[in-house]
Amino acid sequence: MMLARAAADFYWMGRYLERAEQTARLLDHQLNRLVDTPARELAHGWRVLYEAVGLAPPSVPGDADEAEAFLIADAYTLAGALVEDETRSNSIISQWAHARENAKQLRPWLPVPVWTSLNRGYLWMRDSDFAAAWALGPPTLVRDAIDRLRQLAGVADAMMPRDDAWRFLELGRFVERIQHHAVLLDTWDALGPLPGASTSLWWGDLLRVCGAYEFYCRSRSMVVRRESVLAFLVRNPELPRSLRFAVHRIGELLSGIDPAGARYPLAPPQRMALHLAAAVEMDPHGDESRREGDGGADGGDSFGTLLRDSLTLHDLVMAAYVDYPVEEGLPS
Repeated sequence: MMLARAAADFYWMGRYLERAEQTARLLDHQLNRLVDTPARELAHGWRVLYEAVGLAPPSVPGDADEAEAFLIADAYTLAGALVEDETRSNSIISQWAHARENAKQLRPWLPVPVWTSLNRGYLWMRDSDFAAAWALGPPTLVRDAIDRLRQLAGVADAMMPRDDAWRFLELGRFVERIQHHAVLLDTWDALGPLPGASTSLWWGDLLRVCGAYEFYCRSRSMVVRRESVLAFLVRNPELPRSLRFAVHRIGELLSGIDPAGARYPLAPPQRMALHLAAAVEMDPHGDESRREGDGGADGGDSFGTLLRDSLTLHDLVMAAYVDYPVEEGLPS
């Protein structure tokens, strides 16, 4: 049986590490567009990025010349705020620091290589010179951070036994993933491409942010369309960053943590996981039969509903496995 405090630490460590990589992937996409991209498109990209990570979008001067000067001069500041600003809870360094604090409480459960990889990654990020990295190339530090986060995930996957410690770590990752993915898809679809911009390029960029462009072209088509992309990112069972993949993994992890809760009568977290799985299957944004331009009427607030349900899932997980009455104990 795992202590509730340890379960919570593993769960939140997974969430923080996943959130750090999500922010880094969005930044990597935006920073790669700084060269030869019109100012209004850069401004639109910063707005999407900031809204996707839950921050107020930066204000940009209305005049095109002023906007271009602002974005070229302040791209460093806009990126730095999400990389090295320890006062911002959404920054990569802050998320890494939170994960490290959780990991410090888990040393008896963590294999040494996992702790070493996480700690070295944090110390590297803390001691990095963002200005020097920017001089080498704006995406340099962000790409290195992504590589180190993925290396850490690989070490954990290779070294950790498949016990409740690993399950809570993975559960945190996938709860964070489904919440972020719902916000990202909603933001990307709601803001859409600028008038006159390439629709195909816009949706192709979303696939690239999700690491799915090559897989999409190989398994679907070289023609990138809104309905097909949303269906792919919502329902594809083989894509790690699809909503369906995340919900399926959450169900498996909850069944491993609480086998009795996966049988009738279902425990509240398992019931909500099944509800989310059904909602993903019924999500109208994932229906490729819908025509281009039909986005608003029948789609409704499906991504918003998925986000609210995933937030409820988080609350149910906390209530069942962390904040439960002491006399009841964790499910055995």
